Amino acid sequence: MKIENANQLRGRASGVIVVAAFGALWLLLALYAMQMLSVATVAGVVLVVAALVTAAVYLFREAKRWPSVPDDPGVGRAFGWINTLQWIAVGAVAFTLARLHLDVYIPSAITAIVGLHMFPLGRIFRYPAHYRAGAILLAWAVASVVFVPVADLQSIAALGTGTILWLSAAVTLTLAFRAARRPAVPLPC
Repeated sequence: MKIENANQLRGRASGVIVVAAFGALWLLLALYAMQMLSVATVAGVVLVVAALVTAAVYLFREAKRWPSVPDDPGVGRAFGWINTLQWIAVGAVAFTLARLHLDVYIPSAITAIVGLHMFPLGRIFRYPAHYRAGAILLAWAVASVVFVPVADLQSIAALGTGTILWLSAAVTLTLAFRAARRPAVPLPC
């Protein structure tokens, strides 16, 4: 991953925080569905999220060593549209599957939508790792429907999705820290 400015490092850090939080929600959903939600399991989830967020905050600090460039308003607009469309799709699919009494497939369907939304994000942020994460989420959505017994589908689909999101956050942090180690271009005086 090539880092050229502070904006990219801050963007990676922000992305890690969002992905870590959504990964935690998926994992808490899985634990609830498996009837394994307890103080200990919630504490474990909170601990991992805290570690990911702490690392992301450190990455924000590292970004100060890099030159900033003006934000591209087109990227912000595209990001807003992509996420708006994702949430509309999530709502429509969840509503439709619930009306058809196919609730068991909702987590897998949402996983597929989240995976699909990673592709345009990869393009607008020029971050190829989003393509890989999107492909893995799509593959997981299909595999969970095909191979997981219906009785366990909601919990296992959520567990896999949360795990994939956390791994994606960890990979992003690792790549960003490696890239941030390179000497930054000095800021103009």
